[in-house]
Amino acid sequence: MKDKCLLTVFLVCLVCLSASCASEKTSEKAIDYNRQGLAAAKRGEYQEAIEMYSAAILLDPDYAEAYNNRGVAKKRLGRFESAIADYDTAIRLDPSLGTPYNNRGIIMKNLGDYEAAIVDYDTAIRLRPDYVNAYYNRGIAKAQLDQYDAAITDYDAAIQFKPDYTKAYFRRGLAKRSLNKPTAAKQDFQTALELATQAGNIELKGTIENLLLRLK
Repeated sequence: MKDKCLLTVFLVCLVCLSASCASEKTSEKAIDYNRQGLAAAKRGEYQEAIEMYSAAILLDPDYAEAYNNRGVAKKRLGRFESAIADYDTAIRLDPSLGTPYNNRGIIMKNLGDYEAAIVDYDTAIRLRPDYVNAYYNRGIAKAQLDQYDAAITDYDAAIQFKPDYTKAYFRRGLAKRSLNKPTAAKQDFQTALELATQAGNIELKGTIENLLLRLK
């Protein structure tokens, strides 16, 4: 009888150990699919990326990062509503992640809902006080609402954390121009022009050069 009890305990432990190992393997596989999705997205193959993220989610339905990444890929394909749904899920699964809030804010901004975008950026920044892109994006949304001073404050923060942030200088210059501060705007445009030239950003360089000509 004692031997049977010991055998039963052994079998239960073996089953639990096997399940644990299987779970670890599933987790590793999910992470691998997520990585493959990131690689595909980097190549611009967003549909393939979505398939990889979906495979990761199938293995691990609580994989918040994979939902966020899939949302980014869907956004790239113009599938805004579906992307928002993925960001919503990522936030529900892990409310401490700042990235899904920022990404959802980007879509809200693109849809013209600047107030909702700002709310999401506020949350992203609260979760990550050094979130450079969230400051920059919030600045754009505020500028769209003619809140130029507040936008400049956000661009200042973005530049403080990332001194070579070309687009932040450019956007700050636009905000200063809107406040009828041509000299200050020109300084930002010139800094942005230097950085764009160094980075080989021909399109932005041309845009800034045209703006500088108008300020003369």
